[in-house]
Amino acid sequence: MKHLRVLDISRNLTIKRLPDSICKLQNLQVLSVNNCVELEELPRDMGNLISLRLLHLTTKQSFLRETGIGSLCSLRGLVVTRCNNLASLFELQLLTNLRTLKIESCENLKSLPHGITNLTALQHLIISNCKKFDMSVEGEENQYLGLNLQILHLEKLPRLVALPPWLQSATTLQTIQIEGCPNFAALPEWFINLRSLQKLSISRCPKLLSLPDGMDHLTSLEELRIVSCPGLYPETGADLSKIAHIPCVKVLYADY
Repeated sequence: MKHLRVLDISRNLTIKRLPDSICKLQNLQVLSVNNCVELEELPRDMGNLISLRLLHLTTKQSFLRETGIGSLCSLRGLVVTRCNNLASLFELQLLTNLRTLKIESCENLKSLPHGITNLTALQHLIISNCKKFDMSVEGEENQYLGLNLQILHLEKLPRLVALPPWLQSATTLQTIQIEGCPNFAALPEWFINLRSLQKLSISRCPKLLSLPDGMDHLTSLEELRIVSCPGLYPETGADLSKIAHIPCVKVLYADY
């Protein structure tokens, strides 16, 4: 067992605890306890999994220990699913190799920890179906750090009103998808500084009524997709001129 590299016990609906001996698997690279909805907590010494690259977890814990998952320096992918008692994540700043962070269906999670702004290796950020989440960062002092995000996907976040200020440092963003956010009302003025943006997709955001001025500054933008946004159909007028430079524009009145 000491040479085990992949351990997947996903969708085990009865398991309540993992054995502490799991933390001795120092060659383990992938651990998935996804949708183990009765799992009460993770072992205390998770930080001993020094080779772990991917962790996909579901747990009933109300907090995750920073000295556990938060010290997994080799971690490249972290997926947090259906952790409904979780109100906040641990500090992330030690996860210096993290490239993908996905959070989905965590109904009480409200914000990201401050350490998110220090994750310069992070490329993919996906957050979906978190009804209290608003994309704010705890203690949001450092708003302009050098993030290297490439893909941002936000879906079914009813508390999301606008993109947060800390994202304006992510000038490497290539793809942004915003879907099913009923209260999302504005793209910020700094949005036009995301000069690496190649694809923008906005769907089912009924309160978004206009695109920001200066959209023509987004010279790398190759595709704009607007779906089921009744206030944002730039068929005529000022908004149409804002997007005239984009090679591919798709405006759909309903999802297909």
